[in-house]
Amino acid sequence: PHAFSSQLEKNGAVGVNAFTTKDQTQFTASIPSDMLEQWFSIISEQLFEPSWREFYVEKEVVQREWAFRYINNPEGAAWLDLNATAYTAHPYHNPTIGWKSDMEKYSTKDAIEFHQKYYHPNNAVCVLVGDVKVEEVKKLAKIYFGRYPPGMSAPEKVTEEPPQEGPRRSIRFLKGAHTPLVRIGFHAAKMGTRDFYALDGMTMILSQGRYARLAQNIVNKGLALHAWAHNPDNRYGGMVIVGGSPIEPDELKNRDLPEVEKRKVYLKACEELEKILLAEVEKLKTELVPQRELERIRKLNQREFLDRMRSNEDLASTLATLEVQVGWNYFKTYLEKIAEVTPEDIRQVAKKYIRNENKTTIYVIPGGKPDHPPEYYTEIRSVSGSVAARMKKPKEFINNSIYPTPEGWKHPLSFERQPEKIEYPKAEMEKLKGSTVFYLPDRELPLIDLTILVKAGAVDEDDNKLGLTRVLNGCLIQGGTEKYPPSELAMVLDENAIRLSFSALDEETVIRLSVMKSDWEKGLSLLTEILTRPRFDPEVLKATKKQVLTALKRQGGNAMAVARREWMIWHFKGHPYGRDPLEELKTVPKVTRNDLKEFLEKYFVPFNMVVAISGDIEKDLALKGLEKLFHSLPQSQAPGRKIKNPVETPPVLALIHKPGQVQSQIIMGLPGVKRTHPAYWKLSLLMDILGGDESLIYRRLRDDLGLSYATCFYQAFRWKAGMLIGYIGCKGDRTSEAIYETVKIMDSLKKGIPKEDFELKKLEALNSFVFNVDSPSELVETYSHYYLRNEPLDTLERIQNAFIKSKSEELKKLAKEFLDSEILQIYVVGDKNTKVKKKDGTKITLEEDLRVLAKTLNLPYKEIALR
Repeated sequence: PHAFSSQLEKNGAVGVNAFTTKDQTQFTASIPSDMLEQWFSIISEQLFEPSWREFYVEKEVVQREWAFRYINNPEGAAWLDLNATAYTAHPYHNPTIGWKSDMEKYSTKDAIEFHQKYYHPNNAVCVLVGDVKVEEVKKLAKIYFGRYPPGMSAPEKVTEEPPQEGPRRSIRFLKGAHTPLVRIGFHAAKMGTRDFYALDGMTMILSQGRYARLAQNIVNKGLALHAWAHNPDNRYGGMVIVGGSPIEPDELKNRDLPEVEKRKVYLKACEELEKILLAEVEKLKTELVPQRELERIRKLNQREFLDRMRSNEDLASTLATLEVQVGWNYFKTYLEKIAEVTPEDIRQVAKKYIRNENKTTIYVIPGGKPDHPPEYYTEIRSVSGSVAARMKKPKEFINNSIYPTPEGWKHPLSFERQPEKIEYPKAEMEKLKGSTVFYLPDRELPLIDLTILVKAGAVDEDDNKLGLTRVLNGCLIQGGTEKYPPSELAMVLDENAIRLSFSALDEETVIRLSVMKSDWEKGLSLLTEILTRPRFDPEVLKATKKQVLTALKRQGGNAMAVARREWMIWHFKGHPYGRDPLEELKTVPKVTRNDLKEFLEKYFVPFNMVVAISGDIEKDLALKGLEKLFHSLPQSQAPGRKIKNPVETPPVLALIHKPGQVQSQIIMGLPGVKRTHPAYWKLSLLMDILGGDESLIYRRLRDDLGLSYATCFYQAFRWKAGMLIGYIGCKGDRTSEAIYETVKIMDSLKKGIPKEDFELKKLEALNSFVFNVDSPSELVETYSHYYLRNEPLDTLERIQNAFIKSKSEELKKLAKEFLDSEILQIYVVGDKNTKVKKKDGTKITLEEDLRVLAKTLNLPYKEIALR
């Protein structure tokens, strides 16, 4: 176990993963081009000659995933109910990971039979995108795939779904949930048919781009938190889906409302949202879509086509998926087919498929507190993953396969890649109107990317204006300009396929403009209009504030978000980094249009900006356009930011009781160092050994003990502080054990860094560095971030030097200095009444177990309320 993934990653592979959908299982990896043969050698054995020794480990992981996906997740519950209700005979009735009762009885015999039926070269699709040569690929495919029996392709037909003859409805009262959801499905056309393209056009009119009708007529008017439509790609049949989440009803302001009444209020809100959503779809049956709207989605599709060409990973995944579903030629002909869709085509498919008797409606409604704690169950573990991962490389590379050894074959573990330092091109740097501009050309595609970084964010909000930047994010672009009302601005952006985003973060604001080459001046003109003459339409502003407040009120439904929020508040207590987001419930309603305009005028000035530009544009033309933009902005200096370094806060083990939480969500952390600290990157390597992919914690908690579904420990930062943050998602009854095992591993690193892990992670970091910043747009933006944060512009070189020169003894010293378990701050969101079985057979509650753990770790214990 882990030998293949470790081998790939130490030789530079990233994104080594596999996932399953209704139609396919896809294995993914991004590899250095000189490791292509290694990939062929490994993937051929992984696919066609797997070992089943870890079957029961993975089986239990998937069983835990059931709770993660469907019991504690309203989104997962909604999709589960939609497919199970809409499909009665078709295999799409079944959830992708299976039904829990079926999973419990699966054996290796079942897995082997399934594998023998489907895992053959004739049923596999292999897509390679990047620096590859066709002749080399053919040669390697013949060596490594050609030795296996070709087998049969998967059947082209499955059990057909009988026509639906009446509306179906499912209502789930999901206890512990905070977010109501609506899903409405209609059986529709098969992928690749004329009706399918028309349905794609219909759902794009409703849901694609800024001018999408559901956004303009529902979300931007404050009638829903989210609203969307989708016509998913599926191999064996189609379903058009419309969905959303209602705004929090005013009746729920009454905290004393009985649970039964709360359910009624949420049910009514879902019913109202369903009516609103369907009313928008019904219009398409009677009103022909204006030609301008059709042209809008055609231009957006052209842009999306170009965007997919940017990423090797996206393009490879897309082509592989399409080949499985309908044939990869679909990708080449899609733009032509969608351009042929007429307003009448859209009207006809709306009439044909959007019918009451063909409708399945799903509501997931917050159901209050669970009646009882989560169900207890045990697991059986197989061979230790951490021991297996340390298996020595064989002295002789013998082919142990039952299949013949072809000429030219090489053993999967025989490949060794020596890392080379990556030399990154320097960007051209210019001063312009007080701003600093970084430029790199990129002629590969006719696209231009502009990023403007502004030293302004949530830390700059006044205490009585908390949440202002959230509101600004939601309504600056959506709220229109003095020249363009909200809907017209949305239309102009879409019909020119202009990608424009505005994101005010904690310490900086990121403005991104991406345009086709021919639309550069138009895009820059619209950006200037938005930044200098924003309208902040009152209706959009009101809707935005309502959406912000609703999202804050529902935050308690996301256990991981709650754990992280409360940890940040404690860790940065008394500092702007530790402001309580829920305080914004008091201040957001008071934010005015003038407040937003004043914030823009105060901080969005050239002297407070750093700019990155790349793409198919000459530098002089780019600078000319930027000069015009900067000339339109205020020419004043932005206020100086005076934020002190945070002070250390005391250790703690805190429990937040969330009734019915099956999987505990744990955030644990320690102080780190700033990014400019000499030890920052070596500390990053230490954290990768501790909590990265295939790390010490991952192998121990997930593989050896079966405690965790997901776990990691990583280094994070703010401009004035560093953090070492751990995350564990685990079974509720094993929470204390998972935390204790993590602390033991942290303490073990103070005694020494395991040689194999050190060497492996060092090789991984260096060999995969080529993927860290692999396009001119990413590189030029990286330089801009360094400049904005006052970091050296040669930081990419310094990172590589830190990894190259790192010694295990140095990491041991860092572990002694920074992995201090006595100052840990641990926040657990779980059901405190969960029964925990101790080694002596006695049972106690999770709350009692955590109190014992706190004493063992010498940490103060406290319990805080779920908010």
